[in-house]
Amino acid sequence: MTKLIRVLFATAVLPGAALAVAGALENGWAHRLPDPVATHWRSAPDGHNALAAFTGLTLGVGAVAVLLLATTAVNALRRGRPLPRPTVGVGAGFAALPAAVLLSVLVANLDVPDWHAARSGVVVVPFMLGAVVIGVVAALVGGLPAPARETSGQRPTIGLRPGERAFWSGRAVNPAMLWALALIPVAIALLPAGLPWQTGVWIALVGLVVTALTYRLSATVDAKGVTIRFGLLGVPWRHLALAAIREATTRELTTFGDGGLGLRFNPVTGTTAYKVRGGPALVLALENGRTVLVSVDDPETGAGLVNDLLAQRITRID
Repeated sequence: MTKLIRVLFATAVLPGAALAVAGALENGWAHRLPDPVATHWRSAPDGHNALAAFTGLTLGVGAVAVLLLATTAVNALRRGRPLPRPTVGVGAGFAALPAAVLLSVLVANLDVPDWHAARSGVVVVPFMLGAVVIGVVAALVGGLPAPARETSGQRPTIGLRPGERAFWSGRAVNPAMLWALALIPVAIALLPAGLPWQTGVWIALVGLVVTALTYRLSATVDAKGVTIRFGLLGVPWRHLALAAIREATTRELTTFGDGGLGLRFNPVTGTTAYKVRGGPALVLALENGRTVLVSVDDPETGAGLVNDLLAQRITRID
């Protein structure tokens, strides 16, 4: 089984099959279901929606989640940075969540005279467990290890000669953060005992704004130093002058290591991490003993340019 087939099976086939089963059962059971159907419970059914509208909403959210997950996973694989197992598993589980919600609503409303008589919303539990199983299987099948990166053990360099000027720019994006923070609150709002859908939509909007400010990261290196920028607007940002940097190297970061994603600071080690994904990162050892990590693509070139600029600076001082 090729890597591409494994990734597509985990991110598209597994959650897509759950959606297909839910849609087929809704179509086959339509004559046995009341309309509207109960879609929200507390101690008893206290919310309802038209069957066709609720079915279309859940299947639509699920289809968008599957499409975004599969597209993100395939693009990551083509870039040589396949999504790690936790990301694939969580993504596939949430993509299957709308199917689990729809199936639980169908079972709870099956063969009842009207939505007030629907069975307990507890029927959602086994279907939620089914979504978890899909996530676990997807993680095992589609979570591929990143290719090993060769390291020479020497300080990176690009061979910049005295008097030459150079500029480097590296960036990294994590589109999975966008769709996850947008779709997860909506999916939770669809749960029979979940949030009101209006609350879920507002949470999704806030999540989108926050993610738009942090889902991408860029770093530039020039004769003045290193500049790090977050988000679409480039804010927050940080500039490190060459005089503040001792040397630059690279290393591999795990997705949830060094405090997770985003802007992280470890007061014990003095490490500040700017992360939107796991994988290769630029490592800046500062003169004050602290370390800055920046998860951007092609960090070797950036580290090499920093070291060469530092060497030129020392030469000029001498």
